[in-house]
Order: sequence, then C-alpha cells, then structure tokens
Amino acid sequence: MKKNSSLIRRAIVFTAATVSTVVVVALLAYLLAFSHQDGAMSFIWPLLIGLGAGLIAFYPLLTLLIAPVATHIGRLRDVAVAVARGDLDERADERAPGELGELGKALNNLSYQLSRNMYLLIIERNRLKQMLNGLSEGIVAVNAKGRVTHHNPALDRMFAGFAREKNARDERLKIIPDRGIWADFDRVVSDGKVVTRNLELPERVLRVVISPLVDEIGTTAGAVGLFSDITQLERLERTRRDYVANVSHEMRTPLTAMRALIEPLKEGMVTTDEARMRYYDIILREIMRLSRLINDLMELSRLQSGTLAIRTERMKLGELVDDVCERYRSIAEDHDISFHEETDFSKVPAVVANADRVEQLLVILLDNAIKYTPEGGTVSLAATWDEARVTLIVKDTGIGIAQEDLPYVFDRFYKVDKAHSGMGSGLGLSIAKELLKWMGEDIWVKSEVGKGSQFGFTLRRDAAA
Repeated sequence: MKKNSSLIRRAIVFTAATVSTVVVVALLAYLLAFSHQDGAMSFIWPLLIGLGAGLIAFYPLLTLLIAPVATHIGRLRDVAVAVARGDLDERADERAPGELGELGKALNNLSYQLSRNMYLLIIERNRLKQMLNGLSEGIVAVNAKGRVTHHNPALDRMFAGFAREKNARDERLKIIPDRGIWADFDRVVSDGKVVTRNLELPERVLRVVISPLVDEIGTTAGAVGLFSDITQLERLERTRRDYVANVSHEMRTPLTAMRALIEPLKEGMVTTDEARMRYYDIILREIMRLSRLINDLMELSRLQSGTLAIRTERMKLGELVDDVCERYRSIAEDHDISFHEETDFSKVPAVVANADRVEQLLVILLDNAIKYTPEGGTVSLAATWDEARVTLIVKDTGIGIAQEDLPYVFDRFYKVDKAHSGMGSGLGLSIAKELLKWMGEDIWVKSEVGKGSQFGFTLRRDAAA
C-alpha cells in the first residue's frame, strides 16, 4: 500500500481521534476524582461516564471516516458478484479516491477483458460449429463419461431413416442406432487408443475413425468419431476388380482356343491340308475376336477419358439407315429372322449428329437384336420424333432381359448369359451409352423376358428442318 494512501490517512486520523478522546476522557476523570478525593470508586464512575460521552461524540467521526469506505467496498463487491454471474456489462465506480478507485478501475478492466475474450470465444465457437456442420463427413463427440456433446447434421443424414430401438435406455442410440459403435467409443475413452472400422449399412458403407481427446495434463477427456461415406469408393473398387476379372476372362477364351489349335499344328498332329486350313480359319477368327475386344476397350477408354473428338453436322438419316438395313437384312435371313423397317426414313427430319457414330450405334443395337433373337423371330427398326429430338428404336422378339438386370445392361461386360459363353465382349452397349453421353444424347431400354426388347437412342433435331 502506498505511503500517501487515503486509507492510511483515514486510519491515522481515526486512530489519533480515538487515542485523543481516550486520553482526554481519562484525564478529566482523574481530575474529577482527585478534586473530590473519594477513592477509587469515585475515579471509575467519572471515567465510565467520560468514555460513554467520548463514544457518543466519536460516532459522527466514525461515520465520516469509515462509512464511505464501507459503502464503496460494498458496491465493488456487488459488481464482482455480478461479473462472476456472467453480467459483464456491470461497471464499478472509478471516481473514488486512492486504492478504491484503482480497484474499481481494475475490476472494470477485468470485466472488459472477460467480455472481449468471451466474444472472441463465441466467434470461434460459431466458426467451428459452422465448419463442422458444413462437412460432408459425420462428426460426433463424447465427453469422459461417454455422453454426446456434439454431432453435426451430416451424421443425422447418414442415419436418417434407420429404425431406432424402442424404450432404449442408452440415449445415444437415438443418434446412432448401433451398439457396437458406442462400445467402440467407450473403449477409446477408457483405453485412449484410436479405433478404425467399417460400418456396413443397407446400400451404404461408412468408414469410422474414433480418436481420443486428450487434455493438457494427458488425461483422456472424451473422444471424437469421424464417419466417412466410402460407398462410392467401395463400388469403384468392386468395379475395378470385376473389370480386371472380365477382361482376363474375355482374353483368356480366345488365347486358350488359339493355344489348343497351335499346339497340334506344332507337334505335327494335323496331317491334312484341309484340317490345317480349318485350324487356320479358327485361329484367325479368334485373333479377330481378340482384336475387336482390344479395340472396344480402347474405344471405351477414350470415350470415358474425354480424349475422343466427335464432330457433328446436319445430316439426313434415310440413306445411312437404308445402307445399314440392307446389310443386316441378309444377316437376318442367314439366321432365319425377319427384318424390316417400320418407318419411312426418307420422311424423318434431319438431325445434327456424326454419321459414323450413328452407324456404329445402329450396328451395336442390331447385332445384339439378331444375336438374342431365336430363329423365326423378328427384328425391326423404327423412328419417332418431336420438336426437339428424333428417336431411333431397335425392336426384337428375342429372349428379353429380366427386370432385375435392366439397370445393368449398359455396364461394361454385361451379358444376358451369366456364364459369358457368348461370342460378344459385353462392351457394345457400354460404348453406345458413352458415345451418346459424349454427344449429349440419351439411350434407354424396355424389355420383358420371353417377349423381346426395345433399345432406343435420341438425336438432336436440326432446328432448320
């Protein structure tokens, strides 16, 4: 405390006044007793009377010196209590002299700093909350007792629609209806070790990483779980495995056939020229089949990578379709299949497309139609149009496609024959879909088992037509 403190000066004045009062009262009592010479009792009573009179006279001085200090300290106490309750707008009086004024100023500065820090913390909390709520990954945090302290909307969306246990005692099951996940959270809180696992849900696979939250003294204060939807990654990985398996299967078939034919030729087991020519024909056919497979794979790869340039121009479909139909009419006759055009293509409006690619699309669809139509069946080609699009439709009365297989007919290596024993590569429809996607057009299929199929694709109609 400073030497020139107002509180010290008040204490000195109060002490001096008190000592002076006592001395004066004692002296008066002594003089009064001495003048009467009545003994000790005559000294005590005047002394008591004098002290009482002194106290009565001293009370105004006490009120003048001490009461203002007590009142100001009480106000400071009220401000401190209000700040402690969270009322950071409360302010103390800084006008008091000496240390009381400085204490009020310090208390106001403390309240200001607390208010400022609280404001910054609220901003950071809201920013963090917005970041967590904006994540596509699900986040859930628990405290040291395993109670959920936060979870973001992405987590709610991941588990929306899943059945919850009725009358479940564990409230956490209302957020994630899986007891195994919460057992992992409890284990992470108790052991302090990271747990990683996959959670397989209907039509979805989640990657779950649960990490402990450690405080400044190294104690596990809770855990946080990150839920990532890896369904697409799993699907891509499965597609990659299937793709490799299908490519291997399709390539192994012609290679095995060629090996089985070349070995007898090498060993001299084929002795006649007629037999050798038959073997050569089969080998050439298998080589062409392998070459078509490789070309189809390269074509599909270029389409999916976006490196294939397709130029479009105004064109009439009549001549192109007539050439294709003339070619397939003889092929259909060889298979004892009736082939005809349902539409007069000379009357079909002009389109904006690439002639080579349109022919390629028709070849893919007509090949499939004839391949899967038994003898005595029918294959036809038709067209419909509106103000914006012309649709070419290939119809057949073949074996048809099951409803459960329809969503996959445009996948790579899809075949109606699940044993992949057919001569096709299973890439034709995939190429057709990618071609039309690149051209900004669409392809569709309608089919019923035993009644045949319809494949149609659109072409943009020329605005000037």
